[in-house]
Amino acid sequence: MLSYLVRRLLTMIPMFFLMTAVYFAVQNYLPGGPVQEVLSKIQYGGGEGSGRSMNVEDIAKLKAELEKQYGLDKPVPVRYWIWLKKISVLDFGDSTTTREPAIKTIAERVPISIGFGVPGFFLTYFVCIILGMLKALKDGNKLDIFSSVILFIAYSIPPLVVSVVFLLVFCTDRVLPGGAVFPLGGARSDNWDTLTFAQQVVDYSKHMFLPVAASLLGGFTFLTMLMKNSLLDVLSSDFIRTARAKGLSESRVIFKHALRNAILPLMVGLGGFLSAFVAGSIVIESVFGLPGMGRLMIESLNSRDYNVLMGVAVIQSGVVMFGQLISDIAYVVVDPRIDFK
Repeated sequence: MLSYLVRRLLTMIPMFFLMTAVYFAVQNYLPGGPVQEVLSKIQYGGGEGSGRSMNVEDIAKLKAELEKQYGLDKPVPVRYWIWLKKISVLDFGDSTTTREPAIKTIAERVPISIGFGVPGFFLTYFVCIILGMLKALKDGNKLDIFSSVILFIAYSIPPLVVSVVFLLVFCTDRVLPGGAVFPLGGARSDNWDTLTFAQQVVDYSKHMFLPVAASLLGGFTFLTMLMKNSLLDVLSSDFIRTARAKGLSESRVIFKHALRNAILPLMVGLGGFLSAFVAGSIVIESVFGLPGMGRLMIESLNSRDYNVLMGVAVIQSGVVMFGQLISDIAYVVVDPRIDFK
């Protein structure tokens, strides 16, 4: 197992180069950019010196100066090599929007996405495994049918609609007789600094409860049905019939023999689900007013803030790769008979 982990870590290096190179090339070949943003502000308003008359020569001269300032006067491969050398010392450059270090801008957003992403991830797997087991053991009864109907209805509703409904029902006084139950948006209240630690925990939990609930619906149905079908398939296997023939109790057959094998398919997508939750949700963060990674990516993409975008790409690439590694490790933890060599 150790040699396998070393090999996997080594293969992450070229994978990282490939993923970041694709990000870098795509964003540099897209139309627009920080130079065009500055020029448009100067010509049409919104920036220093805005609205001034400029001829073609002035525009060309200013464009050349801005390209040199932003390091865009070199070919894309050369710029990518320069970027690699900088991030090797954790220098992600400055944000072209805020003029602050890009790593600082990203670091301010990461806790928000993790705050509702990680709890949502663990709750999804925890509830889906238990519910999938119950549905498999009670296959075809009222509980199985009713839960399937609820799951597929929830799965068919877009996250945007779910988030808006949550806000309307639980964050306003228009539906519930008692008024708003949760804050309307944001990650914490305005009086955060005056609260005690216990009050801060409660306040943060209230702000994150609805975003976490909305984020659960994305993979909830898929994982639950995957767990159910996997357990049903395992329960019909020959080794399960042999275990029952030996006189083992039903609980021992299920939890010691069947569950270990049934849970393996859920480990396959663990890395992908983890990256999706940790990287943040553009829709959920936008609706609930959470300044997380998802909103940061959209804001940076709109303003062509290359340094921030590449910083987010590095985090996402790292989470995806290590998520896959965690998935392999989870395979061995769940079933020690599996041995990666």
